[in-house]
Amino acid sequence: MTPRTVLLPLALLLLASGCQGYKARGACDNDVDRLQGAIRDTTIYLDALRPELRAGFAELLDCDRISETCDAETWLLRAQTMQRAHQDVRTRFARAVELWSPDACVPHLQNYTLSPPDPATWRGYFFTLDQTGEQIDELVDRFGRRAG
Repeated sequence: MTPRTVLLPLALLLLASGCQGYKARGACDNDVDRLQGAIRDTTIYLDALRPELRAGFAELLDCDRISETCDAETWLLRAQTMQRAHQDVRTRFARAVELWSPDACVPHLQNYTLSPPDPATWRGYFFTLDQTGEQIDELVDRFGRRAG
């Protein structure tokens, strides 16, 4: 074997291992758009959910009062529907965050040609989604106990 035939595969191996798997600008744009869209959609969802949660907890207070009527079965169904919708929204949001790979978009980030959301923003949304999910779970649990 000549040195050239030994060194050529070794050089190709070193070159391939040193190359980063960067995404094309369009793919990075799509990731950022997907993440920003998920944040926008999640904001809309959470804003629309707040009155429903307030109404659910108000109904629980009414159910706690002996003099008030309680429609626990209807509210249990509503809370279960909220629970399923919430799981769908959280799954879509988590997928958008998962697909965003800043390491693969470094050249575009360094050139300031991309403007992704700050990670603190989507971490805050995860926190809010988790808190909201706990509130919905509480409604399901408490109305479930009342509905028997």
